[in-house]
Amino acid sequence: MTRMKRCLVKADDYGFTEAISLGILKAYREGIVRSTGVMVNMPAAPAALGWLREAEGLCLGLHINIVVGKPAADPALIPNLIDEQGVFHSSKKYRAELAAGRDPIPDLDQAVAEVEAQIRRFIALTGRRPEYLEGHAVRSPHLLEAMALLAKRYDLPHLSYLENCDHRLTERPQRAASIYPFYDQGVEPAAYFTEDLGGIAELPLSLVTLHPGYLDREIYRMSSFTDVRIKDLEAATAPEVKAWFAKKDIALISFRDITQY
Repeated sequence: MTRMKRCLVKADDYGFTEAISLGILKAYREGIVRSTGVMVNMPAAPAALGWLREAEGLCLGLHINIVVGKPAADPALIPNLIDEQGVFHSSKKYRAELAAGRDPIPDLDQAVAEVEAQIRRFIALTGRRPEYLEGHAVRSPHLLEAMALLAKRYDLPHLSYLENCDHRLTERPQRAASIYPFYDQGVEPAAYFTEDLGGIAELPLSLVTLHPGYLDREIYRMSSFTDVRIKDLEAATAPEVKAWFAKKDIALISFRDITQY
């Protein structure tokens, strides 16, 4: 018997702002999102986590963030990660360093300190461990190494960008083609799915990353990644998208479904 195809749709940036978080909740309640990663260092995170009491089916991970807001770790332990005001350096700075062939985090210990502090804050805020571990915006080699190390230390499911560093996953989903370039081509949000521009229907187990959300002044102040979020929210909640998954007989799953317990 041929096994049913599956798609893991995750929404990044829960807790970034209240508006973003409300959009993600809508994408779960009315749409195709089944997992979301929390930015626990952001001021909106505690309130946003309180809204999840009636969303027990939403798989809750930790979205490690080192590019916006204040750190979770003692600033004295992570001097290379913050500026004179004690906030994280921007993703623009990190990407410039990576483009020049340099790791923007020169010290692995600093990456470990911040990742571990965010894991502990997640536990303090929710009373439980993250259901998966992932990173936000940049792929510093030391950050990726720190995440892999701490996923094992805390026994957290982790889909790594590093080879052979996944942890506690029974299967490795294949990442579908990113949705964002299609917006630049004038493609309507729902068409990414209904026209299968990501190649989801061809993959036994696919992974789609979305950033759904409503917009507020806070997100415009902190990020250039803005209007895409409204389009992702439209794609995630469009009735024709849910109908497409049903027609193609593709199951919508979360990290819970591929985690080794």
